[in-house]
Amino acid sequence: MAHPQASETCDVLIVGGGAAGIATAASLLRRRPGLDVVIVEPSERHYYQPGWTLVGAGVFTPERTMRETCRLIPKGARWIKDSVVDFAPEADQVRLSDGRRIGYRALVAAPGIKLDWDAIPGLNETLGRNGVTSNYRFDLAPYTWKLVQELKGGRALFTQPPMPIKCAGAPQKALYLSADHWQRTGALKDVDIEFHNAGAV
Repeated sequence: MAHPQASETCDVLIVGGGAAGIATAASLLRRRPGLDVVIVEPSERHYYQPGWTLVGAGVFTPERTMRETCRLIPKGARWIKDSVVDFAPEADQVRLSDGRRIGYRALVAAPGIKLDWDAIPGLNETLGRNGVTSNYRFDLAPYTWKLVQELKGGRALFTQPPMPIKCAGAPQKALYLSADHWQRTGALKDVDIEFHNAGAV
């Protein structure tokens, strides 16, 4: 099948302006400063998601994990504020939501993972209240810290979903950091900690 002509081309097209996409662009441009690198990322705000575990432990504030995307694009890279809706590897192209086609010599796909909170019936309705939280969302990590501070005794359940997930270590880090807080405050002896792993061991 023939594809329409690309509206522009580049040496390296990076789909996704998260930590992986930005780090890849910076690394490539450090090695080859003249490389034509394009990053396609729709978000105006960049969230350092690994930091949310530390927000949930009271180490970071949420604001410390957020930056303007434009301030993080490496010098020499071009940012296209749009999203990719179609990949055409046989034509070395992607199609953007506005209809433009971008051609490339090399493609880096780093779009991240979109979480499907609705896959668990009732989860969306109770997240952020009723003692249910997740460090996989910017707005919920502060609630995690609130729960950790308020728990003086009882049961604390930590869960790890099966792969693929954003960071396989995050649920365990949340458990260890929470247990450390309870140890330091003297509450650990009264807290029954359970870790439930839905993935392979």
